[in-house]
Amino acid sequence: MKILRYFKRYRFNPQKFRLGMRTFKTGLAVFLVLLLFYIFGWDGMQIAALTAIFTLREDFDQSVHFGMSRVIANSIGGFYALLYFILERAFPGSPWVLLLAVPIGVMLTIMTCVATNTGGAIIGGSAAFLIISLSIPYGESMLYVFTRVLETFFGVFIAILVNYDLDRMKEIFLKK
Repeated sequence: MKILRYFKRYRFNPQKFRLGMRTFKTGLAVFLVLLLFYIFGWDGMQIAALTAIFTLREDFDQSVHFGMSRVIANSIGGFYALLYFILERAFPGSPWVLLLAVPIGVMLTIMTCVATNTGGAIIGGSAAFLIISLSIPYGESMLYVFTRVLETFFGVFIAILVNYDLDRMKEIFLKK
């Protein structure tokens, strides 16, 4: 069976099963997102937690760069989701709005991300568009779209903060 040879490379290696600094920082960022959303009773922690995971990189500079790219790409996806929201409200219950506007919105999101040099966050921007446009509860206002984009900002902020603070602590403790 030829297909089985592709799975040989995916064997569990216990020597690679370890907790590295980036993995620890990612877990800490997710914990802080969940804690703050829980304390304040906010909805949408999944978007903020996912954004924290996507944003946290090897070091502070890379996290800031990717975080900014992610914020811009998610704002782009949110903008096109807002246009979808308006179109869907103008033609309620029309399957053609869903079947045509969503793929076109994905394409516009990708094209705009490429044009704004945020190509590294195309998947995040497209995911933001899809999550927002396909999960808007009926009767919600435009505030729903802005709330989902703000959750992204929150996840980016937490990831950058964690990366900055832990990098600073590592610097302090390794110099002594």
